[in-house]
Amino acid sequence: MKPELISFKLCPFVQKAVLTLLSKGVDYDIQYIDLENPPEWFSDISPLGKVPVLKVGEQILFESSVIVEYLDEVFGEPLHPTDPLIKAQNRSWMEFGNECLMNGYNLIVAADEVSFNEQREAMISKMDQLESLLNGSLYFNGDNVSLVDLSFTPFFQRLEYLNEVTPGLIDSTRHPQVTRWSNTLLAQPIVGPSAVPEIKQIYMGMMKMRDGHLASLMN
Repeated sequence: MKPELISFKLCPFVQKAVLTLLSKGVDYDIQYIDLENPPEWFSDISPLGKVPVLKVGEQILFESSVIVEYLDEVFGEPLHPTDPLIKAQNRSWMEFGNECLMNGYNLIVAADEVSFNEQREAMISKMDQLESLLNGSLYFNGDNVSLVDLSFTPFFQRLEYLNEVTPGLIDSTRHPQVTRWSNTLLAQPIVGPSAVPEIKQIYMGMMKMRDGHLASLMN
């Protein structure tokens, strides 16, 4: 049964699900909605009023981590480690990746220089934490891509855009392992098809639209 995702075009959380499907070669449908003006039927399938939502026939799943792990379990070879402890550790770092995404959003909406610098330092601190964690392998767990890698891919894509406006969030000298990991993930051929072609344009447009301190750095 072909899965169908409901999302909006800039959502990094649905992109994780799309990356999972693409990595497994699974055919799927995706429907984009305007989350600020959703269709009437959306409240019937999204109890929290959020995306992504996954439709599997008449059944509904919500919350990105639940969706990604479901897709991993039912399609192809699992991308999660089989060892329960390592799997749990990967899940923990996937949540860390979600916090990185929220940190990036907070950078965009920070209204003044003080709050912006607080978020900027928080982001750099997260990169420091990742730098101390990585061990120089190609992917998070070694030589094979896993769900934690796919989970971080949308974050690193957006971090590249942020870094163009406020350089130093990720630095090849301070964060050589994070830089290498990011470059490896973004070089995956599935990254391009996992988002709409105009994703950078939309993301940069959101920076300007939010009209925070970051927007002033773009002018």
